[in-house]
Amino acid sequence: MENIVNVNLNGEVYTITDRTPFPLLLSEYLYEGDFDLMMVDLKEKKDFINECKTLKVLMDNIPGINSNFITSPFIFNDFLSYMEEFNIKINDFNHVSLNGLIDIVLDRADKKDFDIVKKILYFTLDIDSNFAPAYELLGSILIEEGNFEDGKKSLEKAAKIDPWNIAALSELGEAYFNLKEYDKAAEIWKKEIELAPNNYVTYFMITDAYMEVDKYDKAANILEKFLNRFPKSILGKFQLSNIYKELSRNIEAEGLLNEILNSIPEYESDIEIWTKLMIENNKNKTVIKFIEKFIERSENNEHFKLLLVIPYFKSGEIEKAKKIFKNLKDEYSWYIYGLKDSFNAVLNKDELKELELI
Repeated sequence: MENIVNVNLNGEVYTITDRTPFPLLLSEYLYEGDFDLMMVDLKEKKDFINECKTLKVLMDNIPGINSNFITSPFIFNDFLSYMEEFNIKINDFNHVSLNGLIDIVLDRADKKDFDIVKKILYFTLDIDSNFAPAYELLGSILIEEGNFEDGKKSLEKAAKIDPWNIAALSELGEAYFNLKEYDKAAEIWKKEIELAPNNYVTYFMITDAYMEVDKYDKAANILEKFLNRFPKSILGKFQLSNIYKELSRNIEAEGLLNEILNSIPEYESDIEIWTKLMIENNKNKTVIKFIEKFIERSENNEHFKLLLVIPYFKSGEIEKAKKIFKNLKDEYSWYIYGLKDSFNAVLNKDELKELELI
C-alpha cells in the first residue's frame, strides 16, 4: 500500500492511498452505486470497511471524488489485485448486480478486446453461474472468434436459463446455420419468432435455412406466415413467388408478381427489389415518380438516386442519368457495385460506355 496524500478535514487527517478508489470501483460496478449495501455484504472485511469509511467522508466533503475521473478507466487486472489485497472472495458477494460489468463487456467487445472481455465474463459467471446475459455474450464472442462449437454450447446455456433471451436464440440459430445444421437453425429461429413475431429478418433466415436443404414447402409456409403479419412486404412476396415456382405453384407465383407490379414500396428494404422488377417490366416512369418523391422526403438516402439511372436512360432522359451517376459514383461506389448486375442486364453497350462501366 502506498500513501498518496493526507487530507485534513475539520482537524481530522484522512490518508488517501492507492487502495482508496477500490471501494468506489466495487460499488460502481457490482452494486450499482449502493455503497451502504456493499458495506453490509463485506462487513467482515475490516480493512476494506475502514477504507470505505474514509472514502465516505472524502465523498461528502470533496466534490467530484465519485466521478468518472475516479472510476474510469476500468482495469480488470487491477480490480482483481485489489480484491486479493483486501482478501475479498467471490462468495463474499451476496447482493451484487452484474449489469455494471456487462456494460464494460459491451464497450470492450465493440473495441474487439476479446481476451479481457472473456476474462470479465468468466469472472461474472463465477459470481452467478446462472446469469444468462453472460453466456449469451460469451457465446457471441466465441463464435466471432471462429469457435463455433464452444460458442454454440454457451448460447444453448443462455437459452436454457432464459428461454426469453431473443438475442441468444438469434445467435444460436446463426451458429447452427454456420455449422450447416440447417434444420436445427430453423427450429431455433422459429422459437425466436414465437417470442418476437415482429422480428422481420428472422423469417427470411428461416426460409434460407429450409432452402439449403430443399424443403421448399416449409420455406413457403414460413413466408406465408410472414405475409400474414406483413402483407405489404414486397421482398416477402418476391421470395415466396420464387419458392412457389420451385413447387410448380405457378399461378400463385404469377399472382404475387402481379401484386408487386401494381404496388409501391411500404418499407425501405423493399425499394431495390421493387425497382428491379418494375424496370424488367418496362414500368420506368412509375419508378421515376416514386423514387423522386422518396428522395425529396428522405434526406439521408441520397444513394437511392442511383436507382434512377436506368429508368432515366430508358425514358430518354440520358443527361439526367449521366449527371446522377457522375455526381455519386465516387461516394457510393459500394452501392454501384451492388447494382452492377442490374446495369449489365438492362443497359446496352453504348449506355454502359457512357457511364464508363465498360
